Amino acid sequence: MRLLKWLLLLGLVLALILMWPRSEIPASFFEPHPVLAVPPERAGELLQVDDFIGRTPRPLDTYSYPIPLGEVGPSTPLFSGPKQYPFYCAWHQMGIEPPLVDNDQGYGVAIYTDDGVLPGYSKDCLHPSRLLWYRLSQDGTVAAYQGGALADDELLLRAELGTIQRYFYLLVMPVRADEFPLRTGQSQWNEKLIYQFHGGVGIGFRQGELRIERLLRNRASQLRQGYAVVSSSANRTSHSYHFLRAEEVARQVKQHFISLYGEPEMTIGIGGSGGGIAQYLLAQNAPGLLDAAIAQYSYPDMLSQVLYALDCDLLHNYYYFTADDKSFWQDWQHRQWIEGLSTVPDQQVRYQREISAIQLLSGIKPTPMDGATQCINAWFGLSSMVHNPHQGRLRPFVSAKLLQSTHWSYWEDLVDIYGRDQHGFAHSLWDNVGVPYGLQALRTGQLSPQQFIELNARIGSWLPQHQMQPERARFLPVWDTPIWLSAFGRHNMAPLKMSEAGIKVAPRYRANRDAVERAYRYGQLFVGELSIPVLDLRHYLDPVLDMHHLQPSFMARERLAKRGNDQWQRIWVSHPDYTPESEAFAAVVAWVRDGEAPAAASDRCFAADGQVIASGDDVWQQDGLCRQTYPVLSNSRQQAGAPSHGLLLQCALMPIEQALARGDFGAVDMTPWLNELDQLFPDGICDYQQPDLAYPLDWRYEED
Repeated sequence: MRLLKWLLLLGLVLALILMWPRSEIPASFFEPHPVLAVPPERAGELLQVDDFIGRTPRPLDTYSYPIPLGEVGPSTPLFSGPKQYPFYCAWHQMGIEPPLVDNDQGYGVAIYTDDGVLPGYSKDCLHPSRLLWYRLSQDGTVAAYQGGALADDELLLRAELGTIQRYFYLLVMPVRADEFPLRTGQSQWNEKLIYQFHGGVGIGFRQGELRIERLLRNRASQLRQGYAVVSSSANRTSHSYHFLRAEEVARQVKQHFISLYGEPEMTIGIGGSGGGIAQYLLAQNAPGLLDAAIAQYSYPDMLSQVLYALDCDLLHNYYYFTADDKSFWQDWQHRQWIEGLSTVPDQQVRYQREISAIQLLSGIKPTPMDGATQCINAWFGLSSMVHNPHQGRLRPFVSAKLLQSTHWSYWEDLVDIYGRDQHGFAHSLWDNVGVPYGLQALRTGQLSPQQFIELNARIGSWLPQHQMQPERARFLPVWDTPIWLSAFGRHNMAPLKMSEAGIKVAPRYRANRDAVERAYRYGQLFVGELSIPVLDLRHYLDPVLDMHHLQPSFMARERLAKRGNDQWQRIWVSHPDYTPESEAFAAVVAWVRDGEAPAAASDRCFAADGQVIASGDDVWQQDGLCRQTYPVLSNSRQQAGAPSHGLLLQCALMPIEQALARGDFGAVDMTPWLNELDQLFPDGICDYQQPDLAYPLDWRYEED
């Protein structure tokens, strides 16, 4: 009966493919107002960094702040690199009028009047600054305000919206009703400023939007206390992870605010996920921009998570398609040995039916998984979105011609920093040469030597950027629903080849070392250079397979400790039913004001009812109560023997014989498999006792 069900499913999938054998993206998948063409100019300079970006002076900003109402802010980058094109405008997502026309040559998006006249095009998405007014009720309701009396529980908010460096900026100030409609009233300001950062995963090429009413609701408590709030769509990582660009915009947004209202007593950052990353990196790269940070659900940087996140689809391809014993890998516990991330027995794998269908199409009996893992439920598809230059986001926002000629990847977004290869593609910094996947499981006897050999022979790597292809899909008419014919981007993985030892081996990928070194120097990696209070705050989400797992908080701590800066970070973890945000603000304000960490800012963990489970210097030690309550897990690189700080993109290599002699395989005698190991690791195996090969030589400290 079960076999019949799978055969029927296979027949259905084949029928769909035969009925609709087209792979082109239908017109309705294009976002409204697409970018039609790009201009030849790319004004803007890239900061030249020889040492480290945090010690590199920035050029003087000669713009005369404040930005006059009705005019646009500065739009040519001073130090974050040339303007990026294509650049997709987001006025329709903001619900405001179109941007200013800036050319009649067809560059950018077409701008039409209400009666359908085409006066021109906008390549830079510029908007004049204007004031918006809102009333905020005690229950969190936000409504537009046009004058008149306020209810007793209502707070009046003035918001200024415009563009700086082509991105939207927002200044929010609590005011009295008698300060309407003035621009500069600030009687309710407590002289403290919040810089709101936002998360998400983006690859650039878009202006992005600000969700103003959501921001006002999220910051309602602080606004009622008199805080001012600023933000920018450049500081939302669902648009871009280019943190030099994000820094330049943040500097100018803050400078504009100061020119209107004066220097704040302190500036506190807050934001989750990518918004947490932004605070770690901007605190490191731009001293003085922030005075304290509340980094929620954070990673220390984007590259550290990409390193192991891009392993996930390679592992999935092995489990489902190239392993000899596929049934072994459908047990969630077995996968956890390799992946290190959280696993649960009572959840279903995302897209399990689609995966099974593609297995059938490949002539493989479906092997549904028993349980689920974070590696698949949280990271599925990341390889297509950030790594594949021909894929990016599914819904395109440029013309069909530009869709084909632009490289859509995280790497391309930072090409001015990372550089291009000989084929014209941005360097990928992902690297897995020499990585012995599953080494810890081999040492503990969970994997046999044969299983370890097969895993490392077949996991392979991602193809070079110029060899990658778009995801294989067909679109159903009417609904425009994609039917995926490729799983995990497996057609973009290095193919298996027969080695001299008679085993199938897929080659690994080596990143460009100069590009990785530039990532270090330009502050795209968090190296622990930081001297402001950081409260690393998160819910414990490992059991629900959310990508915001706990271990990255301790990655950041280890890096800070290596530089002697770990006194600046505190880690707070709570049950998902409780968010100690108000306590966090109170703690960092006291920390900045008094110049030392108060007792209320100590490491701690919280229960669902808000009670502090434990606090103090030892609660996150191995036997500490917080660590026992909220266990810290691992990732695929740690499971391969890499250091837990994760600051190792390109490992030093050593001969297999040296690894055997040093005991890197533990008590397992791998001598009988020496020939196979040499075929798997022809250039050597990772020596994790050495620092990153691309780590700048002039940065080396004695403790490295």
